[in-house]
Amino acid sequence: MTHVTRRSADATGRNIANGFTLLELLVAVLILGILLAIALPSYERHLQRGQRAEAVRLLLAAAACQEQVRSRSGFYDTTRCLGGFDTERYRLRIEPADAPAAAAFTLIAEPRSIRADDACGALSLDQAGTRGITGNVSALAACWGGR
Repeated sequence: MTHVTRRSADATGRNIANGFTLLELLVAVLILGILLAIALPSYERHLQRGQRAEAVRLLLAAAACQEQVRSRSGFYDTTRCLGGFDTERYRLRIEPADAPAAAAFTLIAEPRSIRADDACGALSLDQAGTRGITGNVSALAACWGGR
């Protein structure tokens, strides 16, 4: 049985084995680790902004539904307009709950799991269009996507 290895000859005619040294592999792994350490937090922030944008969209859609109810009946009906508005990351609720003839309402999108690096917390929107968050108030504009 013969054993075949890949070899090539250099300019002097000596045979040289092809492959990577351990040092070259360690340098490649180090570079990959540095790139991941930089890219992963940025990717997670991007996902978080996208999920927050979905919560903002839900709040605005539910508020528009409440305004349609009010234009027909003269009152907000907080027993309506919440069906199908929950997402995988946010749960939508309305205050006052179960009030068929309310003069005002506040919609709240609560995150299903709280992250330590989330400065926003729950997002809220009332009948006057006032936006709010339960987190750091200075982050309000960023949490609402600049809206």
